[in-house]
Formats: sequence, structure tokens, C-alpha cells
Amino acid sequence: MNQRSIETFSTFLRTRGYAEQTIHIYSKVLEIVSDTWNTNDPKLLYEHINSTIKTLESTMNPSTKHNIRAAARQFFLLKTGIIYKDYISEANKLSDYADILNEFYIYSTEFKSITSDSSKSECRHIKAFLCYLGDATYESLSKLKAHDIRDYVCSALQGLKVSSIGRYVTSLRNFFRFLEYKGYSINESLMELPLAPADWAKGKAPVVLTTDEEKRLRDHHPSNQKNDNRNRIIILLMLDIGMRCSEVANLKLTDISWSKGTIKLHDTKNAHNRELPLPSSLGHMLETYIIFERPKVKTDMLFIRKYLQSYLPMNLGCVRRVVREAYHKENISGWWKGSHALRRTAASHIYNSGIGLKLTADLLGHKSLDSTTAYVKVDFNSLRSVALSWPGGDSNE
Repeated sequence: MNQRSIETFSTFLRTRGYAEQTIHIYSKVLEIVSDTWNTNDPKLLYEHINSTIKTLESTMNPSTKHNIRAAARQFFLLKTGIIYKDYISEANKLSDYADILNEFYIYSTEFKSITSDSSKSECRHIKAFLCYLGDATYESLSKLKAHDIRDYVCSALQGLKVSSIGRYVTSLRNFFRFLEYKGYSINESLMELPLAPADWAKGKAPVVLTTDEEKRLRDHHPSNQKNDNRNRIIILLMLDIGMRCSEVANLKLTDISWSKGTIKLHDTKNAHNRELPLPSSLGHMLETYIIFERPKVKTDMLFIRKYLQSYLPMNLGCVRRVVREAYHKENISGWWKGSHALRRTAASHIYNSGIGLKLTADLLGHKSLDSTTAYVKVDFNSLRSVALSWPGGDSNE
């Protein structure tokens, strides 16, 4: 392959956070493949990759085989924008349930505006469920109840983490909403399935940080060490305005509107851009970081990290690592431990401020109010004031 294509590939790997040694190995692999790989057509590229591997297979040692397959997957993503295993899954879709899954995919992407990657992930979850059921038809699916899902979770998903089970159950709930949309009668119990996590004992209320845990996280970085201010900003973007990790990682310098005091989010989970108010204190911290602390690099990505002798944009994994390290240092632990607890805490604060569920959903970027309901935790102390006596009568306590 020509040198220009190899250099483009190396740059692509750097943006994805690969180590320089790995980039060197994968780039060397491309030197032995032909320029037929230089195509944006997924079908053609898939055929060329398979042809190359088949031709070289007898002459390659196990290490080279591993490297060329790994490099091919990343090159496929660079040229087509499609994850290699997702393409194979779609290309080999010979399932008896192809029609149902295809309709569900179209409903998710075109009607609900869910991203293609998320929709494909949900289709994989549903395919596993349909295979578990066996001879599944629209009519037989409409007869299922919540206890059938419980049986499936307890038998087929027993070895998965709670968070993974939660994603499966969320996919199933969305699937039954799709069936309802198609006009099938769906048992009401299926619409009450927990969105995530699907921990039947603990999933009755969203988990948020305690007041003490939240205070410790807010005060965690004392701003006397390198990257402290950057890491504190990352945590506060999730804790104050409910941003997702992926949204934090995608922030650019141009997303901040200093005159309006807002921050624009793009490439979000549901593919809808939104603009959030930026608290003044957080704005001042961002200003300090950008002017005095952010490395002067040729990228407009907001958050930068140092890797070896170079500076790279922080990716999703880096942002999650900042949160995990803060949890660890502050001794905050539990089955729910994760960056999403910050977003749930922010959601609960926003909702309990009295702005209503719809505006809370808009700020969080939720298309469905059901999603927001699963995030917020009602401030019962504030609700007690609602139970005061009505004018001219006694309270109904």
C-alpha cells in the first residue's frame, strides 16, 4: 500500500488513542497489502481483506495473523465508518428473524432517531432473545409477560454484569414498544420493565451520589497538581449539567459560546444537538484551563492529554478513567459505581429544582420522558411541604 495511505491510517489510530508501538506494528502490516484496500465500498473492502488474509495465511506466523486482522478491522473503520464486526453481522444476517429485526432497526433509526450503532446493538440483544424463545412470531411475542423476561434474564443472562443485563432489558422494553407501535396488544407489565440497570432487587430507584459523596467529588481536585483543574472540570460538566462521558470527550473549543454563556453538544447519543447553560463558576474554570493550562496543539478538541512525547485529545476511555480515579481516591464504591451516577445526580438536582420533567428531559437530551423518569430521584423532603393543609381544610396525611 502507498505511503500516503499508511500515514493517514497512522494518524487515524492516534486519534483513537492507540499506543505508538501498536501504531507502528499495524502500519507495517499495511506495507504488505495491495492498494486494492483503498476503497470506501464496504463490500469490496471486505472481499479484499478476506482475499489478502487467505493468500498470506500459509506464510504468516500466529503473531502476524493477529496483527493483520487487527489492523484490517481498524482500516475498515477508517475507510467505511463501519465497525468491522457490525458489518459481518449484517452481511451474514441469515436469521429466521431477519424481517423482524430489520423492521425494528428501521423503527429505531428513522422513527426514534436512535444512532445506527445503538440500534444495531439493540438488534443484537433482541436477536439473542428471539433465539432463546425459539419459534417466535409477532403473535407469540404479543402474549409474553414480564415474568417471561425475568426467566430469560435469570437463565440466559446469568453470567453477565448488572450493567450489561440492564442494556439487554432496556433493548427488550424498546422492542415491545415497537410491537405496540405496530398495533399488537402488549401486556402492560412489559412496559414497566426497568430501563437500566436491570437488577431486580435494586432497580426500583435510580442511584445518585449522597450529599457527602457529591461534596467530596466536588472538592476532590485541589488545583495544585498538573491536570487537576482539567479533571475537576470534567467531573463538574457531568455533575452540574448532566453531560455524558462521550459528550465530554467530544467537546471542542468552538462549542463554548462565551457571549451567551452556553455550551453546545454535538454527536450525542440520540444524534440531536443541544445547547446547555454554562454555570459562571464552571465557565471561569474553563477559561483558566484554556488560557493557562491547555497545551498549545493543532486541534480544536477541548480536553488534551499527554501521551509519551505528544499531546492527544482525550477519548471516552480517558474521561471515564478520570471519574474512576476520583471515586477510588475518595473511597466511593458500590455495585452502581460508574460515571453515570454523576449524570443521575445532576438529573435529580435539575428536576427537584422545580423546572418539570419535560425541561429536565430536554436538558439531558432525552427524547422519551420514560428515560428521564428512570434517571431522577425525587426529593421526598421537599415533597413533604406539598402535604400541608389545604386552605380551609385539614391535610389528608
